[in-house]
Amino acid sequence: MNIWEILGIEPTRDQGAVRRAYAAAAARYNPEEHPEEFLAVRQAYEQALAFARSVEEPVEVPELPEFTMPAQPLSAMEPGSRTAATGGFTLELEPEGSRQPDFPALERFRELYASKQRRDRKQWDLWFTSPEFLAVYRDPAFTAALHQAVEELKKEFPLCKEFQTALAVAYRYRAIVYQDHTEFELEEGAGFEGLQEILQIAVQGPLVRKFQGNDVTLSVAYADYEELMDLARNGVWNSQTLDQLHWILNRYLMAHLREKSTGNIKTERCVISLRILEFYFDSQPLPEEVYEVLWRVLSLDSVKMGRAKLFYGRLREIVEQKAPAVCEEQERFVELRTAYHDLGSDIPWVGGDDSPRGRELVEQFLAREDFQRAIRSRSFVREEMLPHWCSWYIHPYLIRRLSEIFEADPTLPYAREVVQSVREAERQHELDLQRREEQERLAQRALEEIRPENCTLSDPLFLRYFLQTAFYWAEGQGQQNLYGLLEQEFPSNEGWNRRLAQENFTRTIPLTQTITDEQGQTTEQTLEIQIQFHQYYVEYRLNGEELSNPLLPFWGISGIEDDEIFFLLLPVLSAYQDEYQDVTAYLRERLGRLQLPEELPGRIAEALAREVACLAPTENGTAILRPARFYRETETDCCCCAWYGNGRLLVSRRKGQELVLLQEFCRWDVTSLDQAARIAQDTFDEVFQPARDLEGIGLCRHLYVEYSGLPSEEYEGEAITPELLEQLLEKFEIKTVTRLEVNHEMVLLWSKRSFFNREVPGVCALLRFDDASSSWGALLSDWNSYLYAEADTVPQIPFRLGFLPDYAVHQTPKKPIDALVALLHGVKDGNGRWSDKVYLYNQESSYYFAKRALGGFSIERSGGPLLRRKYVIPKIPTRFAWRQPGGPLTVQEMDAAARFALVDQMARFELGALDYLSMTWEFPEEGPVHLVLLHEQDDSGRRDQLVLIRDNAQSIEYLVGNKEEYMEREGKVPKASFGGRMIPRYLLHYDFVLIRDFLDLFFLSLPRIDSLVRNNYAAFAYGPKHLTQLGFEEHRRKLLEP
Repeated sequence: MNIWEILGIEPTRDQGAVRRAYAAAAARYNPEEHPEEFLAVRQAYEQALAFARSVEEPVEVPELPEFTMPAQPLSAMEPGSRTAATGGFTLELEPEGSRQPDFPALERFRELYASKQRRDRKQWDLWFTSPEFLAVYRDPAFTAALHQAVEELKKEFPLCKEFQTALAVAYRYRAIVYQDHTEFELEEGAGFEGLQEILQIAVQGPLVRKFQGNDVTLSVAYADYEELMDLARNGVWNSQTLDQLHWILNRYLMAHLREKSTGNIKTERCVISLRILEFYFDSQPLPEEVYEVLWRVLSLDSVKMGRAKLFYGRLREIVEQKAPAVCEEQERFVELRTAYHDLGSDIPWVGGDDSPRGRELVEQFLAREDFQRAIRSRSFVREEMLPHWCSWYIHPYLIRRLSEIFEADPTLPYAREVVQSVREAERQHELDLQRREEQERLAQRALEEIRPENCTLSDPLFLRYFLQTAFYWAEGQGQQNLYGLLEQEFPSNEGWNRRLAQENFTRTIPLTQTITDEQGQTTEQTLEIQIQFHQYYVEYRLNGEELSNPLLPFWGISGIEDDEIFFLLLPVLSAYQDEYQDVTAYLRERLGRLQLPEELPGRIAEALAREVACLAPTENGTAILRPARFYRETETDCCCCAWYGNGRLLVSRRKGQELVLLQEFCRWDVTSLDQAARIAQDTFDEVFQPARDLEGIGLCRHLYVEYSGLPSEEYEGEAITPELLEQLLEKFEIKTVTRLEVNHEMVLLWSKRSFFNREVPGVCALLRFDDASSSWGALLSDWNSYLYAEADTVPQIPFRLGFLPDYAVHQTPKKPIDALVALLHGVKDGNGRWSDKVYLYNQESSYYFAKRALGGFSIERSGGPLLRRKYVIPKIPTRFAWRQPGGPLTVQEMDAAARFALVDQMARFELGALDYLSMTWEFPEEGPVHLVLLHEQDDSGRRDQLVLIRDNAQSIEYLVGNKEEYMEREGKVPKASFGGRMIPRYLLHYDFVLIRDFLDLFFLSLPRIDSLVRNNYAAFAYGPKHLTQLGFEEHRRKLLEP
């Protein structure tokens, strides 16, 4: 039987005819009662639609293997008949060995890829959301053809970032680059047959490692599309699936649409993703109620003009074409809704709805004419009755009568769902009563004394405790958290759990392991598993060593018949990922022996199996995909460090039922389990730090405090109290205080001058300075890195106006604060290790740079400005140019002798002997960087300008001479004359202090000047309007070729 016979039409390329035929054929088979027949119709439709979309050329009518529609449901046929009846069928448009089908999407792809627009990301987004692409983007034949097209075209047109990013967005993957190979991480549901062809394109680069902004929200729109396609493929449109559709469409409300999104997938979708919705609703054969949901959720009735029409106009046209009846005005039943709410308030006053008067009121309500119309309205039943009237056991008589009405008339919309919803509400009510009684009984038992014999799974309190605590992180299907499921269906008693932990009960389980050596000799080894029951976690040790990873083989231990021993060992058992289904089935059977509600073993088994099936084979052995976990708890909360094999260390803190990720402690560079264990212990020390002892701080004589966005404060002598210091340190912890200078020599500071809020990432440091010896030091965060790492391999972290090595910065303020407090108590080095910097050469300028750029000291408090002193230029420019007043421009290429000439010309400019001086550097990453100094002088005095030009960034910035005038935006900007033109006065320097300060910092920052420029608040401004309006190239030319 071929696909056209199944659909009941002649072969055609009319897609509309195919869809209409499918709708008629599918209506004959309920997918729940006749799933095989419905599937056959669906597959025939998909192949016929693919045939209709293919290029028009003579082909034979595709035949399917012999297929007979059974006259009776397949469930009533003989065993094995399903396979024989359905077989498998494919659509062969061309004989085997002929060319691959040509996809319309490929034609446009080739045009775009070979055009000048190939680097226009917008054009790629349009192609990847086009109907031609979406119709085939998961077709293996298409992905193979796309790969082949790329291979052909890349010889002339190399792969570009814009295409690769759009490709990654559509297929929802990102690259993870290791030293020796590259892997691709797929989003959930992104895998399909044919994806390998896409990844073969992706691996050629440029690699896409992460998404930002619109890329994030557009990528998740493809996930929404696949979720919608699953609904269409299943073909079951009931209240549950329509609710799912409703939730998906809610993400595309006007309030969530963004031209430029921040990447928040919970609250944002980018506008272009509406094209994907348009294709879905235009191409799929959907019942009228689906279009009704679309119409109501997006309020398409009001889409008539303006922004709404721009966004939703095409969707409205689709609904008007596919389901015109939906577009007619629907009754809203406002008076009926009001009457329902009034009924709820009236019934309690007459004795409840099961009382005679209560039943009378219910019957009067059901006899209303608008109620009789409402039960025939699809949207009202779906949106009002099912979720609100039938699902809650509030009015027992009313919901029983609703069930009777809908059961008596199956033609009413959602009749089956209404009846099932009422039955479920009644069943849930009975379960709630039973659960409440059970909780009351267990609450009484929880007050009894806890003995060792209570620590068994036969004890209901311990069983609840163990499942919730030992498997706190387990997740079932759909990432449903097991703890949350048990908290709702099978909760533990918090008070009993706490008392159990206080008893310090442990269990020891001896295991015998048989080991065979290379000679075939076998020996037996005894292992002891010690288990200790804490309030928030269960601790496992093997022969005294803490276990943070699963160690024992699941199937090896499964032979233990004692359910008690087996489940107590389950948290440290592991199996391979591909054994998940077998592990689930096995656990479901054994959980059925425990005292669990009958509906829970299957759901619990799914979650536990995901924890157990955590092994994956690799080239070098076996990888554990479950993180290693370390714990520490107090009476009120628990901290957990979870280390993943890719280097991530996530730290979370649990207090009661609240779980918070501690972003400031998380790491992404942890390379081994031992390192993770050490960091975890350090982290626990910081999280659970004892109260600081700030008494006896007589060594603190002076404080200078800088706040985030607020004026600074200064304290002396008796004004400094333990209470004040405690308050300032607490504010430092939350980044309200960003710099705390102590006794003019020690400074505790964050890497930035200000933070919008405490969640903004940053690092901190504790630095100390000795003006007498011009030396300074930083409290170390990583002694091993400082001691053993090669200097040129140590990462440099942006810090204030410069950079600090990573071993000198701290992710959290605990260690620096503790060291500062210890120093104020007179403890040598504050119980810490320091990196001390002593300069043998250029001591004055290097020490000045450290205090200014890293310590955040002012020019005066750093011993500056360094006027009339020698310039230190470690990275000499490639050339420089100068000009005396009225003289010609002299350009000097750099050589050994010219270095001294440059220093001489710098001194001459400072003295006012030159009116122009420029320097040019060439850096591998930064590119060409130019520094231009301009000078003029008359009877009123000297005026100078400093200009920084960066070619790669195409930026020209002027050093501000007066920040107050620059920041004052309300009044008229004062002007002054320079170079024969009136320009903003804040661009001019009437002394050389700020210019000399910047030059000393700039020269010692090279080649990394980003921090100096970006973090130097209000230090730079755009140039005079008569130059900036020329554009970058002409502006640059006038400065470098005066």
